[in-house]
Amino acid sequence: MISVFELFSNSGHTFIECTVEGDDGMCHTCNKPAQGSDLYFCSSRDDLNVRFYLHKSSCAELPISVYLHEHSLSLQEDFIFGEDAACIMCKKQVVGSPTYTCVSRDDDVDCQNFYLHKTCAEFPQQISHHKHTIHPLSRLPRPAASFTCDICYREIKVSYACVDCNFDVCVFCGLEQRVLHHQGHKEHALTLMNKEAFFECDACHEKANDSSYVCTACEFWIHKTCAFFPLIIPSPTYHHHPLTLVYSVPDIHLVFTQYCGICRQFVYRRSWVYYCHKCTYFVHMKCSTSTISIVNENEEDDIDYDPDLALFPLQSQESIFDLIVTQCCESQVNFQGEGEISVAMSVPSNDPHIIEKHWSHQIHPLQLLQFTICENESDDSDDDDRRELICNGCIQPITVSRPSYYACIQCGFFLHSFCATMLPHKLPEGESHFHPGHSLLLKMKHKFYDIVRCGVCDFSTNGFYYHCQDCDIYVDIRCAFLPTRIKYKSHKHHTLVQRPASNSTCSVTRYRNDVGVEYGCETCSSFQIHIYCAILPHRMEHKYDAHPLTLRYPPFFYEGAFYCETCEERVSNQDLLYHCTESEHSYHFYCGFLVHNIKFGGTIKVLIADKPHTLALVMKMPTRKKSIHTCSQCFTFSYSYCFLLECDGCGLLSCLECPLSGKLQQMALI
Repeated sequence: MISVFELFSNSGHTFIECTVEGDDGMCHTCNKPAQGSDLYFCSSRDDLNVRFYLHKSSCAELPISVYLHEHSLSLQEDFIFGEDAACIMCKKQVVGSPTYTCVSRDDDVDCQNFYLHKTCAEFPQQISHHKHTIHPLSRLPRPAASFTCDICYREIKVSYACVDCNFDVCVFCGLEQRVLHHQGHKEHALTLMNKEAFFECDACHEKANDSSYVCTACEFWIHKTCAFFPLIIPSPTYHHHPLTLVYSVPDIHLVFTQYCGICRQFVYRRSWVYYCHKCTYFVHMKCSTSTISIVNENEEDDIDYDPDLALFPLQSQESIFDLIVTQCCESQVNFQGEGEISVAMSVPSNDPHIIEKHWSHQIHPLQLLQFTICENESDDSDDDDRRELICNGCIQPITVSRPSYYACIQCGFFLHSFCATMLPHKLPEGESHFHPGHSLLLKMKHKFYDIVRCGVCDFSTNGFYYHCQDCDIYVDIRCAFLPTRIKYKSHKHHTLVQRPASNSTCSVTRYRNDVGVEYGCETCSSFQIHIYCAILPHRMEHKYDAHPLTLRYPPFFYEGAFYCETCEERVSNQDLLYHCTESEHSYHFYCGFLVHNIKFGGTIKVLIADKPHTLALVMKMPTRKKSIHTCSQCFTFSYSYCFLLECDGCGLLSCLECPLSGKLQQMALI
């Protein structure tokens, strides 16, 4: 460890022992009166007005670290530091770097906050600087608070100084590179601009008043701090693999918008970013020093369960109907005795064998049946025409878990026995959390292709809905009985509450929600999810996949490109998706999973140009091969997914408005 005396001696000064009586001067190092015989005097500065003294025993021979900190220091190479931990010398973060800390750091705040980079402790003893070419600069302790850097004007405790000229620069200004050759801008060298200026950094795209490296030929500006980010982060706490600094998003990933794995915010395509090619994982430079730990999305042991709250996403698609039943029954119990809720039948515990005229289907009687799985309809059946039974009321499948249902076989009309007999015909004022100001009436459109848009989730339905006649507001069955408070798997420790849409971005799908309601965290103001995120089941069955599909949250780590088995378009790991790890099949969460609460399959016969056509209700999604779907009658078109009537013979398309407005001559309704 080099001493202060050696530092001054190396800078070209001659010291002699001396005795001082009275108040003749101050020690240059400790800034205390120089008195007595225990002193060194610099004879080479005798011609100056201010004499240069050093206490012989207390200042001249003590190691330089004493002037930074009074206790012994210990080197920490694998210690996990906080993000705000900064080196006492260079003021930079110490995360990820070997660092000296105080061995007594538990006893005092100053000790706890003392950090010194190993590299900073090994800075050279003497340098030359372009701002002071007359003399070399020596590294000196500056314990007095009055010392500041003559370049950046910050207070300093150690400086590179010229004692003769009273010139000090901090270690950062003293050692910084004036000319920098950087891989992020190979065309030209970058020049350091010490004066702060307001600019947008071409590396991180943040705007700030800061010192910068500039390419004068290209007007390329980057923050001084961005210029020295490491090329590789070998062991980040928040990811499974090393991260490499790249200077733009690789072309292979420009198909999709990319988001930072830490803050979940947008990544500019031409920004410098840390990247894992195995996982298609990106992290902003400013987020790369995060110390958060890797979270396994399948770990549920640390979820704060509340038995009174439903945990979303629900386990399966059947759970959606179970939730409707549970919430509806609770609603009726809460209003029991008020005489407000009327039920569709007089004896709900004993379903009639036949309902002659149900309010939703009065043209034919409905017969009570029991759902069974036939032996010839096993999972490996090759019958592509086998279809599950969908309830025309709640648009949920009829399954063996609740096998009782009513059916009109002639029309292909089915209702859960609960939907047929137990749904209240009226929700009184105050019962609906979404629309508490008025009562709501249970209704259904008479034509299967006459759809309404739910005011809660903003999706369409051709099933049962509750309607406010005063405000002309619709609420489908799923949303009418959603709980007001829930737990959500990807936000484990806080409750989410149902509230009006805040025009904010969904924290899971990143779609903006400006209609209806959302579930938001009252503790974390930045977390909210669209209602549809809650409705999506955790596991789904697909008739063309032998294994169940699991809902995966972004980012979904994989190497290479995955394609949706339904639309055959590429799947982004930044989106929600259904995935099977055994077959490695993936599906967009919106492809074929009843996104709009619509029952498909109904048909009508029409005459078009004197030719009969059978039109069925279908959903068309845009693809790169077919991005526009056009009605053959009124020639309206849609760029987004849409509902159309399609001829199963020739593929002719019709919008839903044409048959509703009478533009198509209908032959029969099947």
